[in-house]
Amino acid sequence: MDKKSLKRIVNCKVFLIETLSEEAEFILQHVHQANLITLREYKNLTDISEREKRVINLLDKLMGKGEETCRNFIDLLRNDSILEICPTLKDHAIFDAPVQVTSIQVSEYKISRIPRGICVIINNVHFTTMMERSGSDEDQKYLDKVFHWLGFDVVVHRNKTADEMKNLLTDLGKTVDGDCFVCCVLSHGKKEGVFGADGDVVSVDEIREPFTGQRLAGKPKLFFIQACRGRKNQLRVKVQADSPEDGESEMEVDGDDFEITIPADTDFLIARSTTDGHYSYRKPEEGSWFIQSLCRNLEKHCPLGTDIQTILLCVNNDVSSQGINSKQMPVHEVAMRKKLILQPVNH
Repeated sequence: MDKKSLKRIVNCKVFLIETLSEEAEFILQHVHQANLITLREYKNLTDISEREKRVINLLDKLMGKGEETCRNFIDLLRNDSILEICPTLKDHAIFDAPVQVTSIQVSEYKISRIPRGICVIINNVHFTTMMERSGSDEDQKYLDKVFHWLGFDVVVHRNKTADEMKNLLTDLGKTVDGDCFVCCVLSHGKKEGVFGADGDVVSVDEIREPFTGQRLAGKPKLFFIQACRGRKNQLRVKVQADSPEDGESEMEVDGDDFEITIPADTDFLIARSTTDGHYSYRKPEEGSWFIQSLCRNLEKHCPLGTDIQTILLCVNNDVSSQGINSKQMPVHEVAMRKKLILQPVNH
C-alpha cells in the first residue's frame, strides 16, 4: 500500500505540532467525532495538561493506526472550521499531493412533526441555603426563544426542589411525544449532580432515566446542563460561582466534580458547560458563557442545515476563547446513531 499520507504527517510533524497546539482541545474534539480515536483515547489525551505534548501524542497515535487513519486525518484538516482557526494550514505542503476523499454517508433523524417535541427548561435561581444564581433568567429567556423558533413546545419550571425535579421529569417521561426531546437544566451543581432549590442533589441518571422508555425509542434526546463540575477557579472576570460553599465573588460557577457518563441507551447527547473539576462561568447581567453561546450558534447555524454535533464544536471553540485569565471548556458526550438537524419553523 502506498503510504503517502503517513509520510506527509511524518514530514510535516513539527509544523503540525506548532499549528495545532493552540487549538488542541478543538482538534481533539474533531478527531474524536470523526471516530479516528476511541473515547478512551480521547479522554487520555485530554488529561494531558500541556497542549504541545497533547498534539504530539495525538499524532503518534494516529500514525500508529496506519495509512487509512492518516489519510482521514489529513482530510479532516481540510474542514472549514479547522482552517478558520488554523489558517496556516491552508496551501501547506501537507495538502500538496492529491488525497483520496472517502465519502461517508450518515443518515439523519427524521424531524418533520410540528411541534418537534418538548423542550423542558428547569431554571433554579433561588435556593434555601445557597446564593442566588443571578443572570440565569437571561439564559432561560434565550433558550425559550431559540427552541420555540426551532419548533418545540417549551415548558419552563423554576426553583424546584430535588424531589419536585425528579417527579416532574418522571411524569414528563410518561407523556412526552414528538420527534425529539430537549432538557435544559440550569442550577448550582457538584460532583454528585445538580442541586434542587432545597439544596438536595439530583443525579444525572435521575434526570436522564425517565426518557429511556419506549415513547422516545429511536428518537434523539438532548440534555444541556449548566452546572459546575469542580472548584478550580481563576478569578478575574466579574462573574459568580454556582458552588454552594462560595460566597459572592468575582466568579460564578455551577458545581463540584460533576461526573456524567454516557448511558448504554442510544440516541442520547449530553452537553456540559465545563470540563471535569472546573467552574462554569455566568455573568450576572448577561447569563452563562455556555448557554448564551449555545443559543447564538443555534440561531446562526440551524438555518444553514448544520447538524447539532457540529454546532456544539462551534460552541466549544467560542466558549474556550472567552475570558482572559478565566477560562472554560464545554464538553459533550454522544450516544447518537445519526445526524440531528433542527431547522427553524415559521411561526
